[in-house]
Amino acid sequence: MKKSILCIFLFALLSGCNNEKVLEPDTAMNAATLMKHRMNIENYEAFKQLFHEASKGEVTMEEFDELGKLTTASTDFREHMLVTFTNGEMLLVEFAPKLEDDEHYQIVDVKPVPDDVKAFFER
Repeated sequence: MKKSILCIFLFALLSGCNNEKVLEPDTAMNAATLMKHRMNIENYEAFKQLFHEASKGEVTMEEFDELGKLTTASTDFREHMLVTFTNGEMLLVEFAPKLEDDEHYQIVDVKPVPDDVKAFFER
């Protein structure tokens, strides 16, 4: 009887201690973090689920494997926004990481995109 009560108590304690927040791709930073994690664990199907419906078939398994070879244990994540003007000019805006207590995003740097790089960003 004591063993049964002890087992029930341990089960309740262990199941109640799992307060880990599951990371969701609800921000660009979280989506990038999940992308890297799924590349690290070599989970191609989970990796593809992070993509927009129109883009899911664009990264092949071979490309996924090649991307996985680029990753390292240490990673620096930065948030950028590409601002494109109707005259063809582009700016790359880098933001400081937004912490939970922060009310606003703050800009770290703004760089004009060189002409020879603009084609990389065009769709």
